[in-house]
Amino acid sequence: MKGKKLIKGLLFIAGMALTLAACGGGGGGTVADGGATGAIAGTATIQGQVSGTVVIAVDDDTNLEAARAAATGTPKTFSMTLPTGENYRFYLMENEGPGDAGRIYPVYMGSTNVFQLTNAANSQTINLGMVTLDFTKGSAAPANNPMGFPGVIAGGENPSIPPSLSGAVFSMGDLQGTWDFNSLATSGMFGWMQGVLSVDNTGMGAMTSLVRNGMSWPSMDNVPFAMFPSGIVRMDNDNTFHAILSKDKTMMAATWTDNTGGSALMIFRKQGGAYAQSDLYGTWNFHRLTAGSDNTTSGWAFGTMTMSSPGTATITAVQTSNNNMSEVGSSFFVSMGGNGIVTSSGDNTFHGVMSQDKNMMVLTKTNASGHYDLMVLMRSDTGVSYNTTDLTGDWMQHGVVSGDPNDTNWNFGQMVMDSTGQATFNGMMGRTGAFSMQPGTFAMNSSGVISMGGMGMDGGMTNQMTAQAYSGLMNPAKNIMVATYTDGNGGYQLGIGMK
Repeated sequence: MKGKKLIKGLLFIAGMALTLAACGGGGGGTVADGGATGAIAGTATIQGQVSGTVVIAVDDDTNLEAARAAATGTPKTFSMTLPTGENYRFYLMENEGPGDAGRIYPVYMGSTNVFQLTNAANSQTINLGMVTLDFTKGSAAPANNPMGFPGVIAGGENPSIPPSLSGAVFSMGDLQGTWDFNSLATSGMFGWMQGVLSVDNTGMGAMTSLVRNGMSWPSMDNVPFAMFPSGIVRMDNDNTFHAILSKDKTMMAATWTDNTGGSALMIFRKQGGAYAQSDLYGTWNFHRLTAGSDNTTSGWAFGTMTMSSPGTATITAVQTSNNNMSEVGSSFFVSMGGNGIVTSSGDNTFHGVMSQDKNMMVLTKTNASGHYDLMVLMRSDTGVSYNTTDLTGDWMQHGVVSGDPNDTNWNFGQMVMDSTGQATFNGMMGRTGAFSMQPGTFAMNSSGVISMGGMGMDGGMTNQMTAQAYSGLMNPAKNIMVATYTDGNGGYQLGIGMK
């Protein structure tokens, strides 16, 4: 029941956000005056600011769109004109694309996402202020209470999604199924874990076939999950777990505090498709985080490896946090199972999975020094060209820090990037609570390699990330990125961003 209540709450918030967005500001929308500025008799103007790009108002009685407004400018501002005497829900859409393929956040004020505009709202401008996303609830809320304006009355909650947005909304059916996962904990019982997550149509899950640092680990049964319209996933019985589904609904990144008290980053791959050994062949760029007992035994690495027949993987370039380049030229043998599981002969700690699009791999292993690695590999596709404008959009990030005894946090939040690479950060949350991040400046070259030119903030506390030590990479589909960097306190981080 808790999961259902959460979902309803999220939908309500999304509806509220749309209502707020539809009413005013920069980008305009209307159903009454053809986009003219200034309200006419029998209408009210809704306006505000958002981090996203589109605000949608839905007639609560017909469940059809009443208006849609694009948010423009800095800050992004929206405005729409709506007839009074009607009930509305509002939704904020981010990363919109063909077929309304964006992420949807219902707008809520408290427990209300239905807003009635009575005749007393005629000719009124209802300024919602900044409509802020709540990534713990998957909804949005305005800074200004709409019911504080003349003629606006709370109309209760309606969690339904209008048909026009159904293609963009995530549902429990998207989480249902079987997922392979790899994770790395940087505190508690630090190390890697691999296993299988199975979720039924009610959201009840089980984590089985668990192996932790080479040892069998007890299964976790009866784990209730909640799915929000934006693709955010939470555990009903553990508020430390936070995840996001990829746009194609086959990958998921999560952070949580595990049952040993460790801060962990988890990456899931939904099972499906057929795989062959030849799917490994090609050039792969990798990012790796090592969890050791201290700063010296922890660290990051990024580089390039080639995989060729019959399965030889050779590291051709590497950069590490301690400038150790000895891995260059080393090789090992990898095998692909028909289910997309990747193993290595002679190393029973090596375990990985390949994404369904066959352009990404995630693996964990124990390294030669006895420390624990999580590695993310992206295929180098010479047929894809990148530039900084591909970073444009709203990215949900999940990361974990190793090697810093003062910051062994997981963290998640939103990075909003404009077409010039200027990034701002919203809703940042760490294990110890909310925190803020300074804006950063990023660039991407034609190979999809992301660099940082300005100073942002560390993902867990208040330490500056070292721009010179930042390295990121975008996948060929341009909707997932991975990065490693050193923070200003000597900690090392690996993060996953999903658009």
